[in-house]
Amino acid sequence: MTMPLQCRSFLVTPAIDPSRFDKAVEVGADMGLLDLEDGVPESLKNEARRLAISYLSSSRPRGPLCLRINSLRTEAGLRDVLALLDSNARLEALLLPKVESPSELHQVEALLGERFPELSLLAIIETARGVEAVDAIAMSTPRLRGLIFGAADLSAQLGVPLTWEPLLYARSRIAMAATIAGVSAIDSPFFDLEDLAELEDETRRVCALGYTGKIVIHPDQVGVVHAALRPTAQMVAHARRVLAQAGDGKGGIHVVGGSMIGPPLVTVARRVLASVQLEEALSPVQLRAGSRSGDS
Repeated sequence: MTMPLQCRSFLVTPAIDPSRFDKAVEVGADMGLLDLEDGVPESLKNEARRLAISYLSSSRPRGPLCLRINSLRTEAGLRDVLALLDSNARLEALLLPKVESPSELHQVEALLGERFPELSLLAIIETARGVEAVDAIAMSTPRLRGLIFGAADLSAQLGVPLTWEPLLYARSRIAMAATIAGVSAIDSPFFDLEDLAELEDETRRVCALGYTGKIVIHPDQVGVVHAALRPTAQMVAHARRVLAQAGDGKGGIHVVGGSMIGPPLVTVARRVLASVQLEEALSPVQLRAGSRSGDS
């Protein structure tokens, strides 16, 4: 059965810079994302691959890690997968960029086989073809745990600004496909490193669409994203009142705080409280991982 990947933040680190490989743990990101694709110039891809696989095969303590390989439609992507198969790497997820069909996920799944039985897959949807095929991609394999919206590549291909309105259809389409498939919807990075207020606003907007996580490209963005995804105290209090009313054994429609509450809103209330429990579960893990990294 497909399950969502429970992560609020993925901190990207170019795989050519080993000094930053532990940064996700140090700043409390839920997962570190070592990047072999856009963050690495073509001339350095072989070296970045060597550094990343060596690190993932080492015994040094670290938090959860994901590896973004190059597209499987490129030689570099195929070399990335072969290097992984020849290694003793330990990682939680493999991220496939520019996915446009279920066949790409099937190809990786066939190659991984029993070699990496627990390895999850994530797919970035960042082309018009990918958006068009996202429903089939989302349902392609139980290994798939999340869909990631790639705003920058899609805006470039469409020739539209990297702003909210031109990309709203694609964002919504990906969130809907993820919900139907029972996987996570993870949003694109926010590229203005100085405007943390706008990052918070965008994160709240994507949360309202059904996204549960976001790619971050700077350590300062981690806390902002976590805070923006966190339900407000008012939302939590309201959810508890709704569930208290729903648990009275009478069923049907209730009035809570002057609003009519039926079964769909009870489901929403359960989701709000579940997100609070998830944050409580994730935060101690990150604190422990951070102190372990500091001791190394």
